[in-house]
Amino acid sequence: MKKNKKLPEALARKHRARKRLVQALYQMHYNDLSAKAVVEQFLEEQDFAKVDTEFFKQALCFIEKNRSEIEGIINPYLGRERSAVGAVEYAVLNIATYELLNHIETPFKVVINEAILMATEFGGEGGHTFVNGVLTQIAKHTRAAEMESPHRV
Repeated sequence: MKKNKKLPEALARKHRARKRLVQALYQMHYNDLSAKAVVEQFLEEQDFAKVDTEFFKQALCFIEKNRSEIEGIINPYLGRERSAVGAVEYAVLNIATYELLNHIETPFKVVINEAILMATEFGGEGGHTFVNGVLTQIAKHTRAAEMESPHRV
């Protein structure tokens, strides 16, 4: 895969946090662990020197605390049973939905692009296409004004 030019450090730190979030949500899913336990474990076992640690902690705790709300936003757009969606793809959808709801400073296109990158790297074959389709629908719901703006990036 061709490397893009280097991201500014703040964006690279957030990108690394998203990667850790996919892993953390996957672990929570299969090991029935709390966000607090996973945060402690990750901070102890992984190098977070170049990771946006606050974003990681806030996102993981918000997703855990607001699971029903987030799933209520995601599930209508799945087009299939929740059980038919891979754990990685569902984790990516949770992270991106969290960002669409809580990080309005991050353009929806950036949120979706990052999700596609995560799904491509960690998910199953074709998972990135599925994630893109679902998130485009969620963005229409959560960021309608931004999507309709003639001045969008």
